[in-house]
Amino acid sequence: MDVRPGGKWSTKGTSAKTNGGFSVSGEYLEIDPPRRLVYTWASNSMPTTTKVAWDLEELEGGTLIRLRHTGFAGNAEQANNHNKGWTTVLGWLQGYCERGETVSTRKK
Repeated sequence: MDVRPGGKWSTKGTSAKTNGGFSVSGEYLEIDPPRRLVYTWASNSMPTTTKVAWDLEELEGGTLIRLRHTGFAGNAEQANNHNKGWTTVLGWLQGYCERGETVSTRKK
């Protein structure tokens, strides 16, 4: 990760849901800590590059996260798959922040 506008990021992994390996990479477009992060998202499972925007707002006792992943160009299947993925990831984040759950301690 090269966390600056124009910097690049990438990740690789394996998943039973993707029947093997996956890779995702992109470029940081906007960085405004601690309020906003925007980056591109290019996956080996998608034909197009999309954009992810995180907006964070401090609330009494916590933080409101607004996540928007756009650019699916009418590909409803990809949009739906990513919606399910982000729902899972945000659930993991909530479990970590509220209960200290990790990969090894959270319920499947």
